[in-house]
Amino acid sequence: MRKLLEYNPIIAAIKNDKGLEDVVKSDCNIVFLLYGDIMSLKEKVEFLNNHNKKVFIHLDMITGIASNPIVIDYICENLNIEGVITTKVNIVKRAIDKNVNVVQRFFLLDSMSLESALDGLKKVRPQAIEIMPGIMPKVIKRVSEKINVPIIAGGLVEKKEEVIEVLKNGAISVSTSNEKLWEE
Repeated sequence: MRKLLEYNPIIAAIKNDKGLEDVVKSDCNIVFLLYGDIMSLKEKVEFLNNHNKKVFIHLDMITGIASNPIVIDYICENLNIEGVITTKVNIVKRAIDKNVNVVQRFFLLDSMSLESALDGLKKVRPQAIEIMPGIMPKVIKRVSEKINVPIIAGGLVEKKEEVIEVLKNGAISVSTSNEKLWEE
């Protein structure tokens, strides 16, 4: 997973049908699918697969998917994806057990949420983490010094300079819905 992220530092975060159509024209190889429902999920994944995109589904954002770990079994049997994204530890554990790439998303709002995330990562080791918001180079540097897990910076990253700054401070990739950054 580390090599995949290093080779693809910009990840397209897709949150609507326009983004889905536009990403297939972009240079982004990795797509974070952040919208949809259980009924349209397979169609969206197949569309992206047909355009040679590596798809990670954000399970917490797909309507009709419960936070029950059985969802990982369903995905393994029915979808051709690169991995999943979630904030839920029980889903992370099941994905790890089933050898599914998992990105655990953390919202770091204050020092307590940072310490909680670091403590949690001592117990469960996802293949990568996503730190939200992604425009906190100081926090990303602090996390990267304490854990040996690839870090993705996501949320509120809007400028090339911000991408460069978070990459310099320990992030391995940046997820963004800003289509202008998909080509840079």
